[in-house]
Amino acid sequence: MFKEKAVEALRNSGLKITKPRLWIVEYLDGNKNHPTAIDIFQEVRREDKDFSFATVYNTLDILVKEGIIKQIKTEEKSCRYDPNTGLHGHFYCKNCGKLFDVDLKQTNFLDETISFGKVEDYEIKFYGICNSCIN
Repeated sequence: MFKEKAVEALRNSGLKITKPRLWIVEYLDGNKNHPTAIDIFQEVRREDKDFSFATVYNTLDILVKEGIIKQIKTEEKSCRYDPNTGLHGHFYCKNCGKLFDVDLKQTNFLDETISFGKVEDYEIKFYGICNSCIN
């Protein structure tokens, strides 16, 4: 489902569906690592696939604008990308730099209906040290 939505969004934006764009979409499909654009570029190119970093950046930009993926700012000059556009938060480990999904509904942190309206989207980030770094 993700791949089809992403390809449709790229087509609707006027971009041709090239092999590099498909490789990027396929890499993101189901990815829970919250990769940066550089991570995506390096991982896909590791398979001897030839394309430019600009292709990654432009593809990600369109997918963010179309609401297919979320852009998450973690460090001052770095962004991560998340194909999970459902309502959830993130925990960023300041030690190792990993980013984890946080299901806020399970923790009763936020109800979809609050006194001033219905919540459709939110961005909540927790910063700290993950369990792996603590131990």
